[in-house]
Amino acid sequence: MPLPDAPEQAPAEQDPLARFRNWRGFLFASVALNLLFIYGMLGAVSDPNGAIWYKVLAWLPFNAIATAVYLAIMARLADTPGAPFYRMLCALMIIASWSVMFAA
Repeated sequence: MPLPDAPEQAPAEQDPLARFRNWRGFLFASVALNLLFIYGMLGAVSDPNGAIWYKVLAWLPFNAIATAVYLAIMARLADTPGAPFYRMLCALMIIASWSVMFAA
């Protein structure tokens, strides 16, 4: 009785989600989004009657989420080349977001 042929193995496929696992890219996209949000919110809080509502309903939750994202990025990129730069950039963006919110 003949033995069945061994199944042929397919060539190794590349990870389809690899582009979503680039933490440096995610950091720079987060910085761009944060700067865009700050720019937009500075225009929104120019109305003195609605400024507090913009801060409470939009800016405060965004800053909380952005802070969590920057802390996660800092942890994820802690052992990569250029880690001090990434930590400084994340800390700077956290400080800038909260400072601008309180100053506006």
